[in-house]
Amino acid sequence: MEKTKNSPVFKPKRRDKNEDKFRIGATVAFIVVIIVVGLPMWWKTTTVYRVSLPSSGIGRLSERPIRTAVEVGIYTQQPSRAQLLITELQAAFSDSDIWAITFTKLPPTTKTIEAHTPAALEAILLKTHPQSVGDFMFIEWPKLTEELLLTTERSALMRSDATSNKLALALNSKILQTYRINEILSKNERLGTKTEAPQPAYDVIVSVLNPKPRLTYAQWNVALAVQTYIEPFLAQVSDISNYTVRSQWKYRVSIDAELKQVRDSTKLGRHYALQESALPHILTSIAQNMTASITDKPAINLVVYIPPCNTAPIHIYNKNNEMLTQQGVDAFISPPWGGFIIANPPEHVCLAYNKNEAPVPYYVNTNDNMQVMLSQLHKLLDISNELQIDGIKSVALEQLAPRRWEYEAYIRRSAIKHIATATNTLQSLIKLLDQISYIVITDKVGAEITNSYADILAAKAALLEHRLLDASALAKRAFVASERGFFDASLLAQLYFPDEQKYAIYIPLFLPIMVPVVTSFKMLYKQKQLKHKQE
Repeated sequence: MEKTKNSPVFKPKRRDKNEDKFRIGATVAFIVVIIVVGLPMWWKTTTVYRVSLPSSGIGRLSERPIRTAVEVGIYTQQPSRAQLLITELQAAFSDSDIWAITFTKLPPTTKTIEAHTPAALEAILLKTHPQSVGDFMFIEWPKLTEELLLTTERSALMRSDATSNKLALALNSKILQTYRINEILSKNERLGTKTEAPQPAYDVIVSVLNPKPRLTYAQWNVALAVQTYIEPFLAQVSDISNYTVRSQWKYRVSIDAELKQVRDSTKLGRHYALQESALPHILTSIAQNMTASITDKPAINLVVYIPPCNTAPIHIYNKNNEMLTQQGVDAFISPPWGGFIIANPPEHVCLAYNKNEAPVPYYVNTNDNMQVMLSQLHKLLDISNELQIDGIKSVALEQLAPRRWEYEAYIRRSAIKHIATATNTLQSLIKLLDQISYIVITDKVGAEITNSYADILAAKAALLEHRLLDASALAKRAFVASERGFFDASLLAQLYFPDEQKYAIYIPLFLPIMVPVVTSFKMLYKQKQLKHKQE
């Protein structure tokens, strides 16, 4: 079909230049909002908050050894002998990585020569040469049976023929307890100590178990006994930990153990044997009944068990069938759980029971049981040192407080343990935080870690500067701060939301938005090319 002469010709619609400007402006605005505003805001809001930490310094904590300064005085009647002992002792401790010992010669005076008793001589020397916490003194006293006799204070009497080797052995084994420090600092798990660092606070629960109160009329003011014996002792050893003491009676709680009847020459004609191997099972059977209240503090249980007369008296036997009763008391400890004492009723009480007579009331022996309980506390708190060495003896305790040198060794050992534990905790935490980048580090956690690190450095310096109590307080504070930082709940807030999951969630959200951004870039490029051709 032919076109007529006047038929119209279709031309492409001409785009308005203003419309192109608006289109380009909208595209640029969209790109600016998404890239300049949206992406930085997304990055900021999804970034894990991590406060700055002294990671490099914490990593180098193990490079600086823990050294402790100690001053040891030597008194002899002949100054030349004292100088010889000092020279030999300095040589013995010259290569020690733990101790920085200063040996001091204490010259004899008219008063010291005229002293007639060791106590008088010691008092004179302490007055003229005052000691600091952790110091020690060897005092020569010719009239001595043992080569070395450790007193209850910071001193030891030595015989005139005592050698420097014996003094060095006493320092290493009894006074400074080097072998225990080596166990704490050992990096070999087989050689290292298994004990935990002392906690800031403990609950001490004294429990009296009377499984059959209708048949056993045992009477005992246990609260008064605790106030008289246990509380004063714990008050004197509270530099490391605080103790809350409680007492309670528990009825109808019996031990779950097999008892074997053994014939003997007593009026009862028999007793019951409790095998040493069964002792852990006893603690398991009564443990759930011991806690007086639920607290977050670790508990030290001190249990006095009063067996009924049908199974009394009970004595503990070892695997060699030897009775372990000492000074008429059967007891054992199980660190760190606590101690167990068997308080057998008096013989006349059980004789009346065997004759079917009315139950006889009686009083539990306070002194015997409390003395055993104090001895158990010495061991449970790791204060006592029972290492036996030929020629070295310790004066028997006649007081509630522990020996001063023994307790200060405990303070020193606890400080080193706290420093070592806090160091390991911080290094483990820093390693974990470096490996997992999406764990949040709040200001609180950062402050705990930083404060613990600073206190570790200060505690090490205090040990080397002869400030044992200051070092102990700083080390304890460092330990507590490191534990709080390590177990802070905020560290787990995003532990199960790693970067992979974050990207898996946000990519499907942002990918559809980024497609128009990419196409807008393409459109802008074409517009630029078109404008260039037109020009």
